[in-house]
Amino acid sequence: MNMIEEIKETLRMEIRPNSQGLEYLEAVLHKKDLELLNSLLKKHLGPAAKESGKEVNLPKEIQKLVDSLGGLQDEQSFFYRQDGHQVIYAAIWPWQSDPNKITLKSGVSKLVLTD
Repeated sequence: MNMIEEIKETLRMEIRPNSQGLEYLEAVLHKKDLELLNSLLKKHLGPAAKESGKEVNLPKEIQKLVDSLGGLQDEQSFFYRQDGHQVIYAAIWPWQSDPNKITLKSGVSKLVLTD
C-alpha cells in the first residue's frame, strides 16, 4: 500500500485542497495522532532525517525540496527516502497558534541530481 493511501485510511484529518491524489498530501491532523503518524512514516521512510528540536544538514538536492515546502523550523520533523531520482518525503509542522494541531506535507518528487 502506498504511504499516502495508508495515512489517509488510518488517520482522521482535514485534507487541504492543494493535495493531489497519491502524489501529494497536505493535511491538518490532531496532535494526539502524532505517535501513530510517526510510526507510519518510519514504516515507509525509515527514521526521521530531522527530528523535532534537532538540527540537520541535508544533501543539497533534498534541501532544495525542503526549501520549496517552506523550510524547516526547530520544532518540525522531516522524513525522506530516496530511490534514484525520486524522493518520497513527509514534513510534520506543529502549529504555534494551536498546540493541538499539526500539518503534514507528504509527497513524491523527482530530484534534479547535481554533482
